[in-house]
Order: sequence, then structure tokens, then C-alpha cells
Amino acid sequence: MHRDFLRHLKLVYIGNSAIKCLTVPVTLATAQLLSMVISFASAGDVAAVTKNALILLIVISAFTALHYAADVLLEKQKCKALNDCRMDFLVGLLRAPLPKLFRADYGELTENLSNDIDTLTKRYTDLYPSVIAGVLGTAGYLLFLLLQSPLIAVSLLGISLLQLIPPMLVKKYLQVNYDQCRDIEAQVTNHIIEAVDGFETIKLYGLKGRWQAKMAALHKEYLVVGQKSTAAFNAQIAMYRLLNNILKYGTYGLVGVYVMLGFCPMETAVQAIYLSGGLFEAVKTIFSMIPEFAVSQNAEKRLDKWQPSDKFAELPAGENRALDAENLTFSYEGRQIFDRFSFHFDPDKNYLLEGSNGSGKTTLFGLLAGFLLPEGGSAAIGGLDSARFGESPDPQRLFLVPQHDPEYTFDVETFFEMFGKEKKAAMIAAAKRLGAAETVLTGQSIRSLSGGERKKIFLAAGFAMAPCWLLLDEPTNNLDAYGKETLAAMMAERKGVIAISHDPDFARAADCRIRLGNRDHGGEECDHE
Repeated sequence: MHRDFLRHLKLVYIGNSAIKCLTVPVTLATAQLLSMVISFASAGDVAAVTKNALILLIVISAFTALHYAADVLLEKQKCKALNDCRMDFLVGLLRAPLPKLFRADYGELTENLSNDIDTLTKRYTDLYPSVIAGVLGTAGYLLFLLLQSPLIAVSLLGISLLQLIPPMLVKKYLQVNYDQCRDIEAQVTNHIIEAVDGFETIKLYGLKGRWQAKMAALHKEYLVVGQKSTAAFNAQIAMYRLLNNILKYGTYGLVGVYVMLGFCPMETAVQAIYLSGGLFEAVKTIFSMIPEFAVSQNAEKRLDKWQPSDKFAELPAGENRALDAENLTFSYEGRQIFDRFSFHFDPDKNYLLEGSNGSGKTTLFGLLAGFLLPEGGSAAIGGLDSARFGESPDPQRLFLVPQHDPEYTFDVETFFEMFGKEKKAAMIAAAKRLGAAETVLTGQSIRSLSGGERKKIFLAAGFAMAPCWLLLDEPTNNLDAYGKETLAAMMAERKGVIAISHDPDFARAADCRIRLGNRDHGGEECDHE
């Protein structure tokens, strides 16, 4: 991912590095001019003072104007590059396998995305340029001072190393508060998302009080953690301010003593005092940026896990496309749903899953599709683990049409366009074949459609995608008689369909029937307990 970021941020990276590095020779020149002004002033040479002061003013003014103009241009480029980075990430996120997104911790994802892209971007816009300039500044300032007075150079280097103390204290005593604050924020976000996703359940079973009680507990914990984090931040700021005063006034005093003892001339003392600020800042930058690189690496790891992998190649025609469940074991809330369930689904056949409510039909779909992770065993297409479907360039291994259709706010045409022009045409044809009216296909939002109309739209998408395996959960729900008849015909025309249905007329579309949860077998070859 860092290569994609660098591609967008290259101009900002180079420009910011150049401006920061240019500060070093300008600062050295300013120190030299300032010492000359003071030297001529001590000698009473008004003309020389005026001349060098004017040059000093021109240098500082020109660099300030250049710095301001560069900051404006780089900030505009940075905003554009950051937006491009976000778009690249979101495109990659949408290419991630659906099982991974389905099982995602959305609280963690939201919290990470609000910070991690900015953190990774900062590596190229600020960290690298700052470290480069810091190393150049430290070397440049020390070399300049060594040529003037080795004693002052060594003394200022020693004083600058005092800045290593605060980062060590922050890492050991304060960072834990920041981490705890971020963790509790993720928990609060998760709890809010749970309320949104389960709003109907909360209202139906009167769980509002329980949800509010948990939110109150989380809020109370957040206040405690937040107060600790705020106190840690204030302590950190106070510590840095104290150290800055020690560095600043300690340098003044030490250099003054050296002048009084005759260890260095006044001109060198002026240069040392002026350059001390740049030296301290350069040394501080180098050491303060080191932890930032570790933070950016962790951010990159968190972002990378949402990016697709091309590890698996597309399944060539004629290769093994069988769907195999091997020793699947799964339980829910202490109830055993599957205990070492195994079955070989032949890609040249269609299957109908039957069984009473609670027998595990929809759960089996979740396990086959990778939405649920089994406690034991595996499900695979052609040997590829179902939990990783979609990580290859081929997005058509498996397509699931759920029992409850999504109620999108955009219209059907927009939905079909998301699959590309070729697939859009196939989906429109399939929807019309299922009996969808022309008015349904244009203009109306999916949410406004009736249940039967929505079902036809999503069934059309599933068949038009022509996946290796098409999973249909109660596909006849809300369909009219014509839709049911056409669906059975479409299912019979292709193979690799697994359907869950209680509709007795739909059974004829399947080659094999699998009854779950009891011993009432529906055939011989494909029966399974």
C-alpha cells in the first residue's frame, strides 16, 4: 500500500523535503550575518552594520515569502493527494472478499480509518522530510560550530541530548492512557452500530433499557479513561515546556560563561546562541520521529489487512469447481448446530436444502460462503478455503442471494451499473424474464419496490453474474406464480445452485435434496442427516 501512497504524495514529499532542507543553509547564513552585524556594531562601523542588516533582512524576507508560497502550493497538493489515497483505499476495500467484510469489526474499522490513512500519509508529507532535514541540520550546525569552537559544539550536542528524556517517559508512562482511550472509543462505536443494525430487535423485545445501560457503562468508563488521557497530555505538554526553558536559558548561561572565561569570542557566542535553537530542534525531530515511524507501520498493517490479495488465480474452465464441506463443526449460544458435517456438492447438480426452522440451513449457507467461521473443519471450492473467496481476480466463485433483500435507496439501474455494462445488460434481461416491469427497472429506488419486485432484482443479479455456485435463501418468498415458475426454469438451465426453500413446487428444480436436522430423507444419492 505504501507504493500507492507514495505515487500520490511524491510531489509533496519532494517539495516539503526541499523546503525543510533549505532552512539549514538559510539559518547558517543568517547566523553568520547576525554575528557580523554585532561585530561591526561593537566596532562602531555604522555603514557596515547598515549594509549587513539590510542583507539579513532581504535573506529572511525572501525565505519567508518562498516558504509561505511553497506551503500554500504543497497544502493544496497534499489535500488532493490525500483524497486520492482515500479513494484508492476505498476501491481496494470494495475489492476485499465479502466474507472478510461481513465478519469485520466495524467499530475498529471506523476508528482505524479515521486515523490510519492520515497517519500513513503523514509518513511521506512530514516524517521523511522532517528526518532528512533533521539529519542535515544536525550535521550542518555541528560542523559549523566545530569549525568555530569545538567546546561549544560538544556542549550544545550534550545539552540537546536531554531531549531524549521526555519521549522515554511518554512511552513508558503516558502512552498506555492514549491506547486505552482509543480502545474504549472503538467499543462505543461498536455499540452504536449494534443499535443501528439491531434496532428492530431492540424495539421488538424491549431491550432499550439494557442497551442504554451498557452505553452508560461505556460512557462512564470513557470519562475515566478520557480524564487520564487528558491529564497525561497536559503532563506531557508541561514536561516539554520545562525542558525547552532549560535548554534555552541553560544555553544562554553556558555560552555567556565561555565568553567571560575567554573560551570563545562574542561573534562565535552569538552564532552559537542563534544556531542552538535549530540544533535542538533538529536533534529533537530525529528522535521524536522514530516512534512515529513505528506508529505509521502499525497503521499500514491495519490498512493492509483490508486490501485484497491476488494469491489465488482464477479457476480455469474445466478445473475442479466442486464445493466441499469437510467436518464442519459449529455451535451458537451453546447449541450444537453442526458436528463434523461433511458433504460433496457436485458442480454439475443443483441442490435443495430442506429442514425445519432452526435445523441449520441458513447457518450452513453462512459456513459455505465464509460469512461464518467454523469451530472445526472447512468449506472450499476447488480446494480454496471459502473464508477467502473473492481474494482472487475472479469475483464469481460464489454469489449469495439472502432471504431478506437489501433496501437500497438508489434505483435498480444504478445497482446494475455497478457490475459493469456487460453484466448490466444480462441483469436487465434476467429481471425482465422473471417478470419485472419496465417501471421497476428505471427510476424507482430499490427501497420503494415491493418485496416480490426486489426479489426479482436480486435474483436477476445472481443469475447474470454466472458464478461457480449460486446460493439462494428462500428465493420464492414474495414471488408471484409466474416468477416462481420462471425461477425454477432458470435454475434448471444451469448447475451449481444450492437453494433453501419450503415451497413444495420448487423441489422439482433440484437434482438432489438434502434434509437437515432429522432422518426424513428426500432421496438416496444426496440425502444427508
